[in-house]
Amino acid sequence: MVGFSIMKVLFILVLALSFCASAFAQSDFQEMLDAARAFDQAAADKGTKPAYLEFLADDSTIFRPGAVNGKEFWNSRKDSAAERLVRNISYTDIAANGLLGYTTGSWQLYPNGQKNPATKFGQYVTVWEKRGDKFRATLDIVITHDQMPISDTKAILPTNGIKDMNERGWSPADASMNFLRASMTNEELSGAYKKFAADDVRLLRDREPPIIGKKRVVEETRHYKSVSFPRKVALFQSADMAYTWNPCKFENSNEGTEEGNCLHIWKLRDKKWWIVLGVFAPIANEMKPQLKTKYKGKDTKQ
Repeated sequence: MVGFSIMKVLFILVLALSFCASAFAQSDFQEMLDAARAFDQAAADKGTKPAYLEFLADDSTIFRPGAVNGKEFWNSRKDSAAERLVRNISYTDIAANGLLGYTTGSWQLYPNGQKNPATKFGQYVTVWEKRGDKFRATLDIVITHDQMPISDTKAILPTNGIKDMNERGWSPADASMNFLRASMTNEELSGAYKKFAADDVRLLRDREPPIIGKKRVVEETRHYKSVSFPRKVALFQSADMAYTWNPCKFENSNEGTEEGNCLHIWKLRDKKWWIVLGVFAPIANEMKPQLKTKYKGKDTKQ
């Protein structure tokens, strides 16, 4: 009876700890969502620059087009007081320990205020970290569209309820490196996503609504192959969530070579790290194309 009572107490204690961890995660999730919504409201009411300066962390990263410090960029930029940014959250998630999360959705830019038409559109991903008692945006990346993108879902906590405190300390480093290597092989980028993408993965690309689901992501990336292993890869992990970003360069069999910035959000599920969100934000090639013609057996550039 004593042994049974001890086992019963331990079981109840485990349930209590699990409930507390879940309650904290829910509370932190709501705090992060409130911070994201406050940022969106500030951008619409006060302007783009004031909103970013208020909610970005001092060591935040944005891409203009390369990786730069977000606070320094917005401090040095002169913006029109009338400029307004309208963002709508479509999906969000947070780590099991409530310290790292992200929001993603659509954006519209009104350079002359919302009484005038929007001129730029796109999708965004913002990474949030809890710093002290507040959530701060530590990374922000955007892609652009020709018109208003489709918002696919409302902002909700994922319903699968899978949370892993990662007490064994599983690292996403090997998974992320193997993904990058796989994208350079004959399997190409689609093969890398086939191995490492979660079934509910989301992929953001210019001029495309969010590509949702592993099957679609594999199909949409079948023409891409990494040209070289990136010189720089940044990785940050907290419990069962991590993100990586790096400069990336692809050979596209349909359009030639493309380069830009790549972001991946990883989640630990069943002892394996999976990509749940990917972003490819291309850098525009401003070099004018050089046409070649042959004249008397020689190549001539025009």
